Formats: sequence, C-alpha cells, structure tokens
Amino acid sequence: MTRMHGPRCGAAPSLLAVAALLAACGGTTTHPTPTSGTAMASASPSPVASASASATASPSTPAPTPIAGFEAASVTFVSSQDGWVLGTVGGSLALARTQDGGTTWTSVTPPPTGFYTGSGSTGVSGIRFANQQDGWAYGYDLYATQNGGASWTQVALPGLNSSTGGTPIQDLETSDGSVDAVITGSSGFVIDTAPDGSNAWTSSPTTLAYGAGPVPDAQLVLQGSSGWVVENDRVVARGARLQSGSWATWTPPCTATGGPAVLAPSSAANLFAVCSQGIWASGPVSVRAYVSTTAGSSFTELASALPFTSPQVGRYGDSPPAAASPSTSVLAVGNGGDILTSFDGGSTWSNTYAGAGSTSLDYVGFTTSSEGVAIEASPTSSTGLLVMTRDGGHTWAAVTI
Repeated sequence: MTRMHGPRCGAAPSLLAVAALLAACGGTTTHPTPTSGTAMASASPSPVASASASATASPSTPAPTPIAGFEAASVTFVSSQDGWVLGTVGGSLALARTQDGGTTWTSVTPPPTGFYTGSGSTGVSGIRFANQQDGWAYGYDLYATQNGGASWTQVALPGLNSSTGGTPIQDLETSDGSVDAVITGSSGFVIDTAPDGSNAWTSSPTTLAYGAGPVPDAQLVLQGSSGWVVENDRVVARGARLQSGSWATWTPPCTATGGPAVLAPSSAANLFAVCSQGIWASGPVSVRAYVSTTAGSSFTELASALPFTSPQVGRYGDSPPAAASPSTSVLAVGNGGDILTSFDGGSTWSNTYAGAGSTSLDYVGFTTSSEGVAIEASPTSSTGLLVMTRDGGHTWAAVTI
C-alpha cells in the first residue's frame, strides 16, 4: 500500500491549499497490502452498498462497539478480510484490526511510540503488513512485528539520516516476499530492502539526489516483482525502477511539465502516472494522466485533462493527487475530498465519492479488483476517516472504526 500520495506531513504550505489523495509523513495486481495503484488477485467479496454497514446481528449478539474517537491515518489489508488501520485516539497512537473486511474492528496494541505529525524526532504514521504476521509501522522511526502485532521491535535502517528536514522514512511497501523503504540519506533518497520476517535491511547502490526545491518527497509503489520510485521536489526530479531484483535509475514521466507526479500501477507492466502540470512552468495549470504498458519504459498521454475543480489539488498546492488503479481500465484519483474515477482507461470520469469540502484524500489503494480503501483527512491534520469501496470504485462510504 502506498502511503499518502499526495502530500506528506512536514511539506511546506502551498500557494493554493486545497484538500490530496493516494506516503503521509515517506503503494498496493498481486500484492497483499493495498498500495496506491495495486490490486490483489485473491477472491473478491460480494459488492455491498456501503462499506460502513455492520453485519446483521442476531437477537443474542450485541452490536459491535466503535472505538471512540479513532482517527485514521494509514490502512493496510493482506486479504479482502484482514486489515489494520493506524491512527490516533485523543492524540495518542492507536491501532485497529478487522478480520471481516472492515465490518467490525478491534483495538490492538500499537508500537510503543507516538504518532508522527511531521515535526518532532520520534513516532510513526504509516502501517503496512505483508501477511497476518509480518508488519511495519513507519514515519520518523521504524517498528517491525513478526507476530501479527503482539509485540514490536524498533529497527535501525542503514543509510538513514534523520537530520535532512524531510520525513525520514518517506514510504514503505511490501510485495513478492520482501519489503522496501525509501528513506532520507545524507545527500539523497536511499532505497532499503529486507526479506519479510527479517530485520536484516540492506541499501541499494542506486540513490536519488535531492532536487532543487525546498521539500523533497518520494513515492514508492510495488507490484509483484516490479517497483518504481518517483522523487518530487515541486517538480518531478528523478526516479528509480525495480527489475530483476535490483533498483536502477529511471526517468519518470512529466519531468519537463512543471509539476509533481504520482504513480498507480495495476500490474507489473501497466502503470498510470497522474501529473499536476504547469505549476512551476509557463503554460496552463492542469492535471494529466499518462499510461505505460511497458513497466514504465514509455508512456502515452491520455487525450483529455482530468476534470479537477482546481488543478492544484494537494494539501499543499504543488502536491500531486493520490491515485490508485486495480486494473488497466480503472483509475481512481483524489480531487480535494472527492474521488474521481474512470472505468474506461481515462477517457471519461465520474465523481464517485464526495467528501467534506475542506478535507483531502491523502491515500487511495485497492486490495482486490472490487475492494478499495482511502483516507479522507481533515484540513488541519493527516488523520480522519477511513473510506472503502466494495464494488470496484463505483461507490465509496465512510467506515466506522
């Protein structure tokens, strides 16, 4: 699952702040956790009208009790039924788990740290699980569990430099038996990798030098054995691609269009890129989508611009929107607090979720071709509502945790 793509905590305020979707302050196709642009090949649940509806209770079964005051920040599913949400209760770090596809949730013990808001020198704000046992909570720090969250161990990452000013662990995703993280190094972003179930991390020799803007930001997405990293620093700066088990430098799309980009793969070969263009260049400001069927070797621009209410759609005006794709024909993109979805590969668009006017979609991802998740954050924080779809993105509804 890709996290907060869109904006990250700690990014500089923008010229035109509007509410972003699909690394809070760092992607889920056959991939166990919903990453921005990821679909999973497991069996899909039957569509239901609302993801927030509770299972019908028998007269002798009490209705599930919500976790009072839970605010969601990051979500991960390893199947259509098993998932975790990291967030806060009363400002303190909290973790909830579901084993029935989001119908009911139980409070479980979070890592022994606080919630990372983008300032300070400790805490986590993102969660990813590879399976029912192996999981990671990340942000400023990294904590790992190999027993489903019964206990957590703090992990030191090689090459990490927490003094650069950005979120130390920019993004973390798991796929194909391993976990990858993009972290801040002394002079650029470093990509670390470890096998699932192990805390033995190694750094790739491929690094991404920081761009010229004030707040470098990196997004990581994985799809099977393939992966991509895009670095945004006001504009698309650099990229890296995972092929045959190794990371190598890669030129992402939109490097000359004057704005940032977000990636949304649907398979190891099919990759969407959504770019906010013209913000830092002459010419009209717009949001455009590009598609690759060659694992990012080449891209084709879709014919029409996306119908955004404001082209500067991030929590900070020069942040890219969040995006996810469960198949080659479906692409969901955050538009402020709303979700725009195309079911024909980007030819036409419809508004499939209407959030509150001042909120932002900080993350979106798909666990299966029918089940998807999103985080609708409040205008003053990176926490808010968990939103789910069970019909492939046609309808979305807020979930009570």
